[in-house]
This record gives sequence, structure tokens and C-alpha cells, in this order.
Amino acid sequence: MSSHTILFAEDSDFITQHVSQTLESEHGFEIETVTSASETRDALAELDFDCVVSTYELPDETGIELAESINGNGDEEMVPFVLFTGNPLEPLAEEALDAGVSAFVSKSSRATGEMNVFANRIRLAIAARE
Repeated sequence: MSSHTILFAEDSDFITQHVSQTLESEHGFEIETVTSASETRDALAELDFDCVVSTYELPDETGIELAESINGNGDEEMVPFVLFTGNPLEPLAEEALDAGVSAFVSKSSRATGEMNVFANRIRLAIAARE
């Protein structure tokens, strides 16, 4: 299984630890974590990541605003971006896709167990860019 490096933006320590450990141990991803949109942009300026996974509600802006700041300018290659949210997905979908979000994962039903659906959405977002 090839390893992909994921930048995970989440401000909850519990969720960060649970998701990071599961995606690393069960799915072979390398996970780097940050807690805000500004930290996400700083990390992207310094290192290359295969995908960004971000919660919808960050302390300094929404995940959609973050996706747009990363992928919305159209000048560079888009970074696969998975929005991880507890909010209903349908009202967010159009705005999120326009902002450069590649895929969605619901916190309520996909952040438990082995997280196979979550990992698959990340892999599909990365494969779509390749």
C-alpha cells in the first residue's frame, strides 16, 4: 500500500488523535496535523501534501473558505481537499465544490471504526488529481 501524506486541519484534540491514529494504522497514511486555516496555509507553503482534510468549522474560518484560499485562484494545480463535517452536506455542496472541495466526509457516520469510507474518499480525491 503506497503511503500518502495528508494535512489534517481539525481543532478538536480528541477527533485529531482518533482520526490520525486510525488513518495511519489502518490505512497507511502519513498524517500531519494543524488546528487552523492559517496553520494549514503555512504548512502548505513549506511542504508538499497529497491531500488536505479539513473540518468545516475551524477557529479562524470555515473549511470552505480555506479550500477557496488554496484552490480558488486557478493559478496553480489544485490540492485534493476533503471537507470533514458534522453539518448537513446538501446545503454546503454547491458552494464547497465551487471553492475547490474534492470530496466530503460526514463526521457522524464516517469517523468511527476503521474509517474505510473516509480513507477511500481521500484516495479517490488524490487519484482524481493524478
